[in-house]
Amino acid sequence: MINETPMLFPMAPTEFWKQIKATIEEVVKANINQTAIQPLTDHLPEKALLKLSDVCAVFQISKPTLYDWLRQSKLKSFKIKSRRYFLRSDIEAIIRQREPTFMTTKIN
Repeated sequence: MINETPMLFPMAPTEFWKQIKATIEEVVKANINQTAIQPLTDHLPEKALLKLSDVCAVFQISKPTLYDWLRQSKLKSFKIKSRRYFLRSDIEAIIRQREPTFMTTKIN
């Protein structure tokens, strides 16, 4: 049906649709790659040391859950006076480790 429609382009309709499909595939792949990279940087504050509340926000967990993770040695932290801090690089490493791999699918 689409191929039967007359077009005012200096190319055959099949070539036109082939180029449209290729362009859409490029945009989709670029968006998939961008979403694979963004989660690492978007939700972490730009500080070397993160507070307990920052880490809770990143992982979307409660403070008791974070304390459980600390007891289970899932996370490393250190105390300065009475405050607990986390290294940004440690949190980034955990995120990279657990980040799902994005499968790219071919558009038909």
